[in-house]
Amino acid sequence: MASAFSDQPFTVERHGSEVTVDLSALRVLDEGAVQEIREPLLLIAEKESHGTLSLNFKGIEYITSSMLETLIHVHRKLKAGGGRLVLSHLQPQVHEVFEVTKLHELFEIHKETP
Repeated sequence: MASAFSDQPFTVERHGSEVTVDLSALRVLDEGAVQEIREPLLLIAEKESHGTLSLNFKGIEYITSSMLETLIHVHRKLKAGGGRLVLSHLQPQVHEVFEVTKLHELFEIHKETP
């Protein structure tokens, strides 16, 4: 699927009822990156609230609390519509952030190796 968000620093692909967002080009999800991707991610979550939204974190080396907040909002939008959020390909240091914050208990995290 060609993305309606082609001007964004991520790619979007559809596979049946699953939409995959590849964030790997960003490398660092700091405040600037989060400000750039927050609204598009929330729009995708709203549009796809009945399906599965999979976020590919392959290559992401750093994640801030504002990105965690964004993920919580995306998760809530999807859950309200009966959909689900899946996080995949987390680097060990990023996965550790989810464990320390206990968010690994909230999110569905697939442990594919990067």
